[in-house]
Amino acid sequence: MQVRLSGSRPTLTRLRAFAFVIALLSACDSRGVVGRVPPAAEFLFAAGDSTYWVRSGADGMRVRSAPILLTQADGKFYEVFIAEDGVEYEEASFGSSRIWSRELTQTDSLSLFHDSTVMTEATRWKKRNPRAVLIDPDDEEAPTDPATIVHEEIEIVDVHGPWLTFRQLLDIDVDGGAAHRHVGHLAVVDVRSGKLASLETLFGAVEQTRVIGAGRASLARLADSIRNAGDERAAVARETLESFRFDSTSFGITDSSRSPAVSFLVPGVSSDGEALAIYLPTISVAAPVWWDAVKGTLPEWARDSSRVSWQRAGYEVAARPSADGESLALVLHARTGIGQRDWPIATVASPAYQLIALDAPPVTVAMREALARAFDTSAALDGIGQRASDVRPRPRTRSRLVRRDVLFRRVSARR
Repeated sequence: MQVRLSGSRPTLTRLRAFAFVIALLSACDSRGVVGRVPPAAEFLFAAGDSTYWVRSGADGMRVRSAPILLTQADGKFYEVFIAEDGVEYEEASFGSSRIWSRELTQTDSLSLFHDSTVMTEATRWKKRNPRAVLIDPDDEEAPTDPATIVHEEIEIVDVHGPWLTFRQLLDIDVDGGAAHRHVGHLAVVDVRSGKLASLETLFGAVEQTRVIGAGRASLARLADSIRNAGDERAAVARETLESFRFDSTSFGITDSSRSPAVSFLVPGVSSDGEALAIYLPTISVAAPVWWDAVKGTLPEWARDSSRVSWQRAGYEVAARPSADGESLALVLHARTGIGQRDWPIATVASPAYQLIALDAPPVTVAMREALARAFDTSAALDGIGQRASDVRPRPRTRSRLVRRDVLFRRVSARR
């Protein structure tokens, strides 16, 4: 009896221990499966020259990209693109650009900005040269250095919700005509209406007065520094200093640490007629009501610039720049039943612009279908710079910009 009792108790203990181990392994395996499934998330991520549509969940991670620029305003999505047009002769080249926006559920596009200067000059030139023959865009033997060049270049600088900041560079070199003109200008336009924005429209009358005053003072300090400097570069700059005229309408919206700021472009002219421009240091402004919807889309950088992130309910999107700063390793970060984990998304080109959430609040089926059509179309057209017609490659223009960080060095406008 004693032997059987003493023998049965270890057996029961082993069975209980075995059952506990099985249960523990099952629980670990269950948590492991949960840990391998990325959290439910859906968002648009804009970086480099593309937008990435990321969806994750029980089916894994799905990513598609397209060279498209999208922004969100009043709960709607808008695609922004540039259309280019032009006409080429052996002795003259004319090229213009126009900015368009399209609300994704609509078929019609809205013209946001158009300057008729280029085509007006083309009409005048044609009247003076009635026998001029158009160049076939496919003719590789055609001349590429015409005497007359009238080109407009538009570059999208940034977008913050409904407000699009762009830069216009206009080159007018008419052989035998009036003095050459080379002009640079910053502007902000509403993607919903096509109306150019003033500082008062964006930030109110009080901030407008303060910001314009701060911009003028910044330019005055810079001019005094150049006048008082004794090096060779300052001497070169002093030759053109008087040509710089502060223009309160030549500004753009930027952001610093997810707070709004204004950047002024001050146009000038070199001694040989080339366009120059000084970008003044950014000026912080009080955040308006519309900024609340923008702030959450902007990147938040770590103090040491080693990581950028966007916080969302239930997950975090983060990216680390490469050693050369040319790319970003994008990951989805979240807590799981077994701790924190990163799910790789993609390696994308720098810089990172914005993240627009599609999951909170969730987009409608109709909007998701509209997004899919926009991605398909943009990929087919191969870029946000969609051409309205075929034009020959442009010859080098004479525009130059002088940035605030390289004030005394001329750099090509086509950086």
